[in-house]
Order: sequence, then C-alpha cells, then structure tokens
Amino acid sequence: MPKIKGEHMELREHQSKAIQLCRESIKQGHKRIMLAAPCSFGKTRVAVEMLASAAKKGLTGLFICDRIKLVQQAIDEFDKHGVEAGVIQGWNHPRAKWHAKIQIASIQTLARRRQWPMANLIIVDEAHVHYKTLTSMMASYSAVPFIGLSATPYAKGLGEHYSDLIVPITSNELMDQGYLAPAKYYGGRQPNVKGIKTKRIQTGGTDFDPTELSKRIEEDTHLVGDIIENWRKYGENSQTIAFSPSINHSKTLVRMFNAAGIPAEHIDGYMEDEERQILYREHDEGKFKILSCSRLLNTGYDAPSVRCMIDAFPTKSISVYCQRVGRVLRLHEDKPHAIILDHAGNVSRHGFAEDICPEELHKGQKEYRERNQTKEKQEPKTQDCPECYQVMIIPRCECGYEVPRAQLIKSDNQILKEIKKTNRSYTMDQKSRWLGDLQQHASRKGYKKGWSSWAYRTKFGVWPNKIKPEYQQEQLPEVGGFIKYLQIKGANSDRRNLKQAG
Repeated sequence: MPKIKGEHMELREHQSKAIQLCRESIKQGHKRIMLAAPCSFGKTRVAVEMLASAAKKGLTGLFICDRIKLVQQAIDEFDKHGVEAGVIQGWNHPRAKWHAKIQIASIQTLARRRQWPMANLIIVDEAHVHYKTLTSMMASYSAVPFIGLSATPYAKGLGEHYSDLIVPITSNELMDQGYLAPAKYYGGRQPNVKGIKTKRIQTGGTDFDPTELSKRIEEDTHLVGDIIENWRKYGENSQTIAFSPSINHSKTLVRMFNAAGIPAEHIDGYMEDEERQILYREHDEGKFKILSCSRLLNTGYDAPSVRCMIDAFPTKSISVYCQRVGRVLRLHEDKPHAIILDHAGNVSRHGFAEDICPEELHKGQKEYRERNQTKEKQEPKTQDCPECYQVMIIPRCECGYEVPRAQLIKSDNQILKEIKKTNRSYTMDQKSRWLGDLQQHASRKGYKKGWSSWAYRTKFGVWPNKIKPEYQQEQLPEVGGFIKYLQIKGANSDRRNLKQAG
C-alpha cells in the first residue's frame, strides 16, 4: 500500500487525499467542511498533520474533543508524532502550554469559558454531535475554517452548519485495501419493536424510546438464552463486546453468561473512571470474554483485540449502528474476520455497516429520514439477476429466476444464520461513472433535465448531490440493463393507469 511521507509522520494515501481535498475546499471559499472518516481512517492523524502544517506557517490551531475523557487520547496522538500541543482544561492542567500554537480542548471546557482561544484553523472531532457552543463559535469566528471529523455524519441538521462534505474513501474501500477487518454477519430472530415510541437523541435524528424499548426487550426472556447459544456457536470463544437496551438488561446478560461458565463483566458510565479502566485492561488481556454495556462502548472505545459484537439493542439510528459495528472492525493479528451477532434486527433495518456511505448532509427538512442519506435498500428492492444479468425486483425476475429463500434472513429454532451479501457494493468512482452514463443517455433521448438524477436516486436511494459525473464513450452494460428495467417498470405502470382509467 503506497504511503506518502509528510513533515511529521507517514500518511496513508487516503489521508493525504483528505488533506488535499480539505485545502481545495477552503480555496473554493468553504469555511465549514465535514470530513467523513470511517473507522480506521486515521482521522486524528489527519488533524495532527493539518494543524502542524498551520503551526509551521506561524498560524494557530484548536482541536476540539467531544468529551473530556478523549482529551488524553488526542494528547497521545500529537505526542506520538512529535507535534507540540497545549491543553485547555481547568487552571492547572499539567499539559497547559499557553505559548503553543496548537491547543486541545473538550467542548465541555469551552462551554464554560467566557472567552475562547483565538485560532486560524479549528478541527472538531466526532462532529456528528453538534453542540450549541460550536454554533456560537462558528458565528463568532466566521472567517475561521472549521473542519468537522466524523465516521457517521448522518445527524439531522448538520447541513445547516457545514457547507461541504468530503468523502475521501469508503469503509468498503478500506476493507479492500486491508485497513479494516472483513466482517461476518449473523441474524435471525428479532425482538418485536412495533408500536414503540421514538425520541430525539443527542446525535440528531430519532431512536426508540429507551424506557419502552428496555421494557419490551426485558420481557423477551428467550432472547437472553438465544444470545448465549449463538455466541457458543459463532463467537469462536473470541473477545466480545455486547450492547443491551438498558443497564439492567446488560447486568442480567452478564449474570446469565457467568452462570453458563463464560466469564463476563458489565460496564457503564456511572462507574468510577478507575474501575472502568481496570475492566478495559483486563478485558484486553483476556481475563474475561464478554464486556457488556448499554451505550458506553458506542464511541471512544478502541480495542483491536475485540473480534465479536453481540447486538441486542435495536436502533433506528444509522450513526449508532455504524459506531457499534466499527468497534470490532479494527485490524488485529488474531482477527481473520470480525463477527457481528445481530439479535436486534439492525442488519435487516440498516444493511451492512461497511456499505453505508454519506453522500449529502441533512439540511433540516421535515421529511428527513436518516436512511435517505445512505445507499440502503429502498422500495422496490432490486439486485442484479444472476441468470439474465438485468436489474430485477426482489424476489422474482421477469426471466423467471427467483431468489432462493436460503438467501433471505431467517432463523432456525433461534439459531442465527449467516447473512451474505446478494447485492453489489459500489465505490464513489463507480457511482460517478453511473451518473455520467445516465446523463449521456438522457441527453441522447431528449429527456427532461432531472431524469438522470431521478434514475440515480432510484438505483442508489439518494440524490447525486456530491457525485461528479464521469463520461465515457461506451455505456456500462449494467447501466443499460437498469435503464431497460426503468422502461419496463414505467410501461407496466402506464398499463395499470390505462386499465384503471378505462
């Protein structure tokens, strides 16, 4: 894998590309930039390089952490690459260096300050969580570039604060290049979440009401035993993290694992930090197998040795789902692949986490749904037919081919089944080619201006707001097949309308 050597560290190719794209965006006049950085992207490395480059030019920089506990992680990253940085926290922090060109601070610390440090470049970590303090800072420092970093920029209203979205690489591409562990998904029996109310969550958007969800799941006593049996079957005795809808459910799950002879521990945010650090260390050392929580391990947890994830926590949030899966995708010498045991129906609800890719930022429309920003399956569900190679509407193609039931998610006596991909994943470059082919077809046929965007949205589930078309003389065969599918679908719709009119 090619690496580009920088002033302070070696950069991966996609990291250098990210820096270049951010600089180009600033030159184009953007002052509020969102950099989509998937799991294992190395976003803090990118931040260190950009801030170090600014400091070398005599400029000042500020790195904002989402939580106070993440400040130390940022310090360690700057120190690792020999970049001097001070810390703004309290009045006697041991790393307070007021002379340093680069300062590190948590958003909580900045919220308590009447005056903020002056900076020529501000980088915001975990920027999908947008705080009022950030809104105020952006208003006060209108001429200062803000670069948000997030693996999951799907939160409602982010487009009101950031004007440009940069996607240097996708999770699928990181897997292909060997920066992420491949994943095996297992799913089956799903808890009944019908009728559960939703509430707004901190990351934006909505999710199931935690009180109602916890009650519903805790009433499903068979789910606990099912989790244990499936871990024995598929978990391969691996280091595992588990997500439950409540602290009570997590503690119950731990008791059941321990009763079954499988060492497990519970962890939550109400524990003292020292107690949590001991649990992190002992789990990493393999002293027990299962580390169970409700929400604590969603973000800020980095343990490459963890291979298996038990998901018993249904969520409507794409951000939450992707953050969970990302905890087990980091590379490790003893991890040939990651294991996701889905007892919550989240895979069928959101798709494979590595396939989810942001293509636009939400701008606050009332009709917003998080899934509209990803390439999740939309109605009608389609895939390439393996018999005639045309795009088919699942489960049956017009040529007669039918998707075998074995390919559909189902359970067998509460034993999960592996969920395999039946649909092709597309890179950003491939999507660019698709858009170019669709636009050229529309031009040749004299279609209305918006036809190509509509066709693209029909295929991928989102509007091509951030996709630049690539034009080639020859049309891709699969694009031709998709156009034929649209024509057949339109003709059938016309016949139905004529029949109804008659």
